[in-house]
Amino acid sequence: MGLARESRTLKHGEIFILSDQRGDVRRSLPGAGMYFRDTRFLSEYWLLLNGAEPELLDSSADLVTDGIFVFSNPVFRTEDGHDVAPHTITLQRCRSIGQALRDTFLVQNFNAFPVTLELTLVFAADFLDIFEVRGWPRERPRGLQQLPQQDGSMVHLSYRAPDGLVLETEIAFSQPPDITTVEPGSAEVRLAVPPRLLLPGHDVLVRAPGALRPPRVFTTFRLALPARGTAELGVRITPRQLLQHQQRRRIPDVAATAEAPTKATLPFAQVQTDHELFNRVLDRSLRDIEALMTPFPGGPLVAAGIPWFVAPFGRDSLIVALQLLLFTPELAADVLRFLARYQGKQVNAWTEEEPGKILHELRFGEMTRLGETPHTPYYGTVDATPLFIVLFCELMDWVGSPSLFEEFWPAIEAALGWITRYGDRDHDGFVDYGKQSPRGLVHQNWKDSANSLQFPDGVTEVAIPIAPVEVQGYVYQAKRGLAAVLQRYGNAAHHALAARLRAEAEQLRQRFEQRFWSEADQFYGQAIDGKGRLVNAISSNPGHCLFSGIVSPERAALVARRLLASDLYSGWGIRTLSRTMPHYNPMSYHNGSVWPHDNALAIAGLRRYGFDQEACTVITDLLSAAEQFPSYRLPELFCGFGRDETPCALPVSYPVSCSPQAWAAGTMPFLLRVMLGVEPRAAERRLVLRPAFPDWLHEVEVRGMRFAGRTLDLRVSRTDRRYTLEWQGASDVQVLIATGGGDGS
Repeated sequence: MGLARESRTLKHGEIFILSDQRGDVRRSLPGAGMYFRDTRFLSEYWLLLNGAEPELLDSSADLVTDGIFVFSNPVFRTEDGHDVAPHTITLQRCRSIGQALRDTFLVQNFNAFPVTLELTLVFAADFLDIFEVRGWPRERPRGLQQLPQQDGSMVHLSYRAPDGLVLETEIAFSQPPDITTVEPGSAEVRLAVPPRLLLPGHDVLVRAPGALRPPRVFTTFRLALPARGTAELGVRITPRQLLQHQQRRRIPDVAATAEAPTKATLPFAQVQTDHELFNRVLDRSLRDIEALMTPFPGGPLVAAGIPWFVAPFGRDSLIVALQLLLFTPELAADVLRFLARYQGKQVNAWTEEEPGKILHELRFGEMTRLGETPHTPYYGTVDATPLFIVLFCELMDWVGSPSLFEEFWPAIEAALGWITRYGDRDHDGFVDYGKQSPRGLVHQNWKDSANSLQFPDGVTEVAIPIAPVEVQGYVYQAKRGLAAVLQRYGNAAHHALAARLRAEAEQLRQRFEQRFWSEADQFYGQAIDGKGRLVNAISSNPGHCLFSGIVSPERAALVARRLLASDLYSGWGIRTLSRTMPHYNPMSYHNGSVWPHDNALAIAGLRRYGFDQEACTVITDLLSAAEQFPSYRLPELFCGFGRDETPCALPVSYPVSCSPQAWAAGTMPFLLRVMLGVEPRAAERRLVLRPAFPDWLHEVEVRGMRFAGRTLDLRVSRTDRRYTLEWQGASDVQVLIATGGGDGS
């Protein structure tokens, strides 16, 4: 089973813990641990009851910040000779994350006689950088693991990094342990780690180098339970970063956010529909988005996903903000501000920074601090910069504020400058990429795994620079949208630029149709390589081109038909790659799996061109998939096995998928907007709806939606195929229902 099904994840602020179903952190679960700032502060944390594992009855982490794990006792004999039958003592592990990780152990004796038992908690901390956990090799020796220290009811696990930073895991108990023992770590021999697929995006065996085994601390508590009585033990675990270990002096502004309130709230519009399952999935999605909001250095942002990507990401943040405009346009403004703060200023081959470019990924761990990775931030992404402009244009459609235009115009102008000056490396008229940093990504669009772009013959090597098909759509969308914004909010010089951008967008559209279309396949290829060759792999990427509107109306029907053909459509969603391709693998990261956000953009594109029935089919199947995953949560991706290929008709988890993951969580909120067909026109104070509901949906009510500086409540109802609208809000805003599909304009 996949990671999502067998794990329990809790998060608050920058702290999160990935455990197994028991709440234990064990080596058997890939990546398990408690993390802060890209560092694992607990690599082992498990419990024993009288020296044996208690039986797990049930567990849940649905609330994201709180979890519960319920156990019962194995059979054992007391010191005075009583046989204790199984299932006569319960152990509840109540877990929460706030300013620290807290576990409260509640033990209840249902026997008619007193029982004394031993609860043993085992701790270890390897302080690995998240890149090490994921299998990246180190270029420099690690720092020094310190011996655990006990001080009454506290235990300290610590590590001194090569740059002098001391990392510490502080474990505080509500009472001193009765027995504390330390099992020394391995100072010489590394643990034997078999090859495994752990690094997302690498469909190859990764032989992680292993880590020096850190010391284990065994703490044992003797709990005396009266007949039918209870006992309680509390544990608080706090990650710390220290300048001087001896004085325990914290680093100003870099100390663990566990020591300060970190709750970030988003002003979501409230939604209720007449479909119970959809309501549950929608509620789960919004809870996950809130949980992923993280107070990073530089400002709050939605983290990309747990456990691998609790970090700022450009592409992910931009797409999530696009997905949530109906619910919170404020998030889009925050994302733009954060990314503008880190926008490229210079040319730097190591980080792939260029003036005007939007970052790909920002990290804070040891390997980044020591210069072993370029994530300071790293700019190796070709699509974040045009998507930055797309989000700005969408936000202006929702908000329509001249002050917002003035605030973001310098960053937008710089992003446009990057597209013009740096985006097209071989000057063929298409925005492309080519790896520059020795530790950079080979592929720098959303399918960024090393084997995600291949010629169907399986032999021909793809030459750089590479122009992905969907990125041309983003650039087209950015230029068209920006031209409209400049026309509404700009001066005479801006109006001239708007005319130029419209002309450039049309020229791009014509070149796109000539170069990316494959007559033999009657479909768009995945990319054009540096030798001008069309990589004619059949992939999901052209679905994004429907979303952006670059596809000609004449070819849109062919694209829609192929996306839902059996080779691309699994029955749960659109696969990333057709199963007719030689490199298809339903268990790969990008070569046959199903990604909810990828499907969501394609669904929006289907609606844009008037393929409402097809859009509703994919929405319905994605909702069915969400029902099968724990907590009604769509994961980052799942395997691309066909619905008719699995005897039990269940979507199959991907082994190391993030869950929760930001743009997967944003999928259902975005699809609500798609079903409503919301077209915001803030400059005109006009909100147009073109609803198209699946058969199972009849009524949608939205309260507290922000539009054009106003707050609106609306209800859309369907009887047969007729839609009616009721709404309340400011008198200077017009809300109406229009009919008819789009034409790609």
